[in-house]
Amino acid sequence: MKLEHILPRALGDSHSDCASIFTSLVMGAHFERSRARSLGWRGVRPCASEHPAWTCRAAGSDLVFGIRFDGEESCGDASPAASRERAAASRHCLRGYFSLYAFPPADSPLLDSFPLAALQYALSPGYKDAIREFSGGEPAFQAFRMGQLRLDASFAGDALALTLEAPARHRVLAADGITADACADAPEKGWLVAPGAPECDVPAFRLFMRLFAVLAATAEQRLDEKAAVSRGLSSVPRMCFHRDGRMEECPEEKEFLINCTASFGPSLALAGEALTPLRSLPARYRAQEPERRSLPVLHVLTGFLGAGKTTFLRRWLDFLHGRERYTGVIQNEFGKVALDAALMKGDTVVEALDEGCVCCSLADSLRPGLERIIAAMPAEQFVLETTGLANPANVMAALNGLRDLVAPGLVITVADALDLRGNRALSPDGPGLENAGIRHAQLRKADVIIVNKSDMLSSAELEALISRLRALNGKALVLAAQYGNIAFAELDAWIDAHGETRLPSHAPHILPMGQKDVTHAEEGYIARIVTFEQPVSQAGLEQLLRRAGPGLCRAKGIIPIEGKGICIVQYAASRLEITPAPGEMPVGLTLIGTNPAI
Repeated sequence: MKLEHILPRALGDSHSDCASIFTSLVMGAHFERSRARSLGWRGVRPCASEHPAWTCRAAGSDLVFGIRFDGEESCGDASPAASRERAAASRHCLRGYFSLYAFPPADSPLLDSFPLAALQYALSPGYKDAIREFSGGEPAFQAFRMGQLRLDASFAGDALALTLEAPARHRVLAADGITADACADAPEKGWLVAPGAPECDVPAFRLFMRLFAVLAATAEQRLDEKAAVSRGLSSVPRMCFHRDGRMEECPEEKEFLINCTASFGPSLALAGEALTPLRSLPARYRAQEPERRSLPVLHVLTGFLGAGKTTFLRRWLDFLHGRERYTGVIQNEFGKVALDAALMKGDTVVEALDEGCVCCSLADSLRPGLERIIAAMPAEQFVLETTGLANPANVMAALNGLRDLVAPGLVITVADALDLRGNRALSPDGPGLENAGIRHAQLRKADVIIVNKSDMLSSAELEALISRLRALNGKALVLAAQYGNIAFAELDAWIDAHGETRLPSHAPHILPMGQKDVTHAEEGYIARIVTFEQPVSQAGLEQLLRRAGPGLCRAKGIIPIEGKGICIVQYAASRLEITPAPGEMPVGLTLIGTNPAI
């Protein structure tokens, strides 16, 4: 066993080496999402706090686990005079301690067995958001703390051990009982908990075994060595509390603590610790057949014309590639000008499907396009960036016929805050804009909605828009973005946590009899290409856009502009942007809208 496979430096340089080992162990497994999922991870998120802490999810459990580093100490005798027997019993190692927290969903029946303080907090409106910001130091979270993880690492770098310790059943007795009125002492008020009865009764060890099994399996994978698994048992006095807040031991009551250890290399067991070897790791996650096949995931990125899909995608790729999770892109544009593919040049491998919409006329081109990009770039995931006029319901239906190549992922819809600010068509009963059908379809089918250009709205306007989006699609994650930037770690954790959840994009798409999905052709969208043999002035360009009429929704291209050279032109939601494009060749200007005059 070589610890350097996890932490390539000597121990003892800081007071948080064990936290560094844990971070490297866990985050290293997430460089490849398919591998992380096969190990049983369903998301992990480091907490933004001074104290090292993490929240995570594991397959087979609906809990969110909190892990907080509490400190470390040096143990054992490293002197040359130590006998061989003594060295075996007290090997020189670093021992780190981590508190374990278990957060059930607010609607979980398991909460009934948790402490009353935990139940009360879980039913509060801010519970779910508070877990996201977990750091382990919050007093409100102490009722969810029910176990400990110990990490031992030898200074010689030849041994590592992970140990879970938690009560078989975590019970705390209410010495005086608890009444419905906390200030009353009369039984006629009604007992919530009778005197001497347990105020909580949680099967803590069983709850944490899912998490521990994933951690141990991750260490096996990172160290390329099978763990030696053992189990131990000890007891401590059970605790009881009084109405005045005092906590004391109950000598006549015992709480049994179970520990399970996964060790690599020479034993680092505590002196006198009695351990029983186990044949295998309990609760180990077994990947299902679709995960064993390790097909790449194909996410669908959609959003109405000019919402900022390509800008968001470039920011997302920066995040993914910075973590060595390389991602390929298939881009589909409505028209012959491959501007988006040109903008993506150098960011990743891009397969362009142009001159049509992948949700209708180019459906048959998707298979050969996927085959080409998979051959050119073996990656664990790809993103299909559709045209701004694509209905994602049709795209997801097409992906059902491509399950031999890819596993359908999520639909991520980029919404233009400026465009939707005054669009009451988001309400099913509201009047609507003439082109609200495509927008509506993209938002209803989304698993994640990115509200781009949020900085262009006031706080009140943005809050109102997000409320309308959540009313339209209550299952989607809604994130505000500026210039395509969001908290990508939050998106990453959400995707992992909802990988097995029935989301809007994967729900059966059954329309009422006589109805069919809306398409851009039915709404009268057309595209025209305008080319310029000579540079055009900015005033001339603005006049051209005005002449196109109110039906113009989008204009984009690479054209020569007087005094500015070759430029990228972007027009959407009545906003015109012109940026220099040195080194690019003019390709013309694509105009998209419902006005036949363009």
